[in-house]
Amino acid sequence: SSAELDADALKLARQIQAGPNFAHMMTKTMLAQEWSMSIEQAIEAEAQAQAICMQTGDFERAYRAFVAKERPVFEGD
Repeated sequence: SSAELDADALKLARQIQAGPNFAHMMTKTMLAQEWSMSIEQAIEAEAQAQAICMQTGDFERAYRAFVAKERPVFEGD
């Protein structure tokens, strides 16, 4: 039903909002850029993007939460 669809969409939007904003931004940027790259260039660009994301506070919090089997709390840094 329409109400169920709206509820599901809102739930998904809240999950995205609570996630790692910097990583989401990086993913969106990479998807836009990779359309014009060869597969080799895209793989290299992805590796660089991952390295950048791994330097953020959100990555550190996510790693620590994973090790502790807890849910991470992202702060956008």
